[in-house]
Amino acid sequence: MIYRPLNPIEAEEAFRIESENLSTAWSADQIKSLPNYATYIGAFEGESLCGVGSMYIIADEAQILNLAVDKKHRKQGIGLGIMQFLIEKAKNSGVTVITLEVAFDNVNAISLYEKCGFRSVGVRKGFYAGRDAIAMLKEL
Repeated sequence: MIYRPLNPIEAEEAFRIESENLSTAWSADQIKSLPNYATYIGAFEGESLCGVGSMYIIADEAQILNLAVDKKHRKQGIGLGIMQFLIEKAKNSGVTVITLEVAFDNVNAISLYEKCGFRSVGVRKGFYAGRDAIAMLKEL
């Protein structure tokens, strides 16, 4: 598996993966026009995009925004690989803390984030269209 930044022509496929997996999916146009403090990566098997992840870095803080793995590529460690890539990018950028939100009932994602060293620090009521989210944090 190769993890690398997406180029603009891959935005449509990234949107497809996000929209099939996330209620907060970004459009292809949003993906193409992310600001320079955004990191948007893909996990590739050959030419096939298998998963995506995004993060903002501002000063010494990072926020994981979206993480999605194509349904036919789940349970292969791709989500973990994406998270490890983003965490390493954050470390190399001088980040001291990474945060994220995850739906309270997304047990698979919560397990992944805990495996990566994140811990729960609070609840955001109604964060996902009426569903609560757990706020998580990892110190670097």
